[in-house]
Amino acid sequence: MKIISYAIILMLMMACAPSTPSGILPEDEMENVLYDMHVAQSIYETRSGGVTTGADLIALRASVLNKHGIDKAEWDTSFNYYCRNAREMYSIYQSLSERIERDVVALGGKVDGIQGEEADTANVWKAEPSFILMHQAPYNLYTFEIQPDSTFEDGDRITLQYDVQFIFQDGMRDVAAYLAVCYDNDSIASVVTHTNFDSHGIATVNNDVDRLHVKKIKGYFILVQNLTQNTSNPNTSTIRLAAIRNVKLLHLRTVPPAVAKEEQREAVDSLAVDSLRRDSIRKAQVVVTN
Repeated sequence: MKIISYAIILMLMMACAPSTPSGILPEDEMENVLYDMHVAQSIYETRSGGVTTGADLIALRASVLNKHGIDKAEWDTSFNYYCRNAREMYSIYQSLSERIERDVVALGGKVDGIQGEEADTANVWKAEPSFILMHQAPYNLYTFEIQPDSTFEDGDRITLQYDVQFIFQDGMRDVAAYLAVCYDNDSIASVVTHTNFDSHGIATVNNDVDRLHVKKIKGYFILVQNLTQNTSNPNTSTIRLAAIRNVKLLHLRTVPPAVAKEEQREAVDSLAVDSLRRDSIRKAQVVVTN
């Protein structure tokens, strides 16, 4: 009897589960269209040197809709729906971001293009390595906070590295990355970097002079909007997103200034000794020759 009751409850729950409204593209089809839109934009930007407006771009987007057998009205209605349901749109773009990365690797590209991998460098980023920023709050902001582990040493240089890929129809492109390092003496060192085109971003906080103990590292990524852009109106089919990929938080071991000076002095002394040795050999050769 209990099994029958559970089955009935499950059927009712499935019947009441929200579904995509009529006339709206389902999530998987929406992802496919957005993927082709991204490819079309990449093709156009390669041809036009980064300009993202013009009749050619409109024609490319129209060809994408034609490929999927949908008209502009259906596309606008579907896009507006997902913009009003930002959580679903965010899920679509998370999947889309992973798909783009897989395709890059399949084509022989390099997804993990992070610089700074050295013997004394460790990556302590434990959060998502890739995510999407949208112009609708709260999905335009991604925050993080990291507690240092036993691998940290006083004087470590902290570096946040990431790749940015914009998926924009129009508007100002600007991703700001904020990195703050909190020390045991309650002082804070911070840096902000802005990225305005598809590129590799780096934000670094140096600690090699004061050599303080790191207590906490925190920061955020935010898709910055121009004040003239109306981001509160959900009834817009303008695409403004940024894919943040390959995020790493590196701490690089540095040499204390006193040790560095001593090593430099030893290097100079070593060069002087080598120089004297070479001079002695030359004089000996001259004596032998004479």
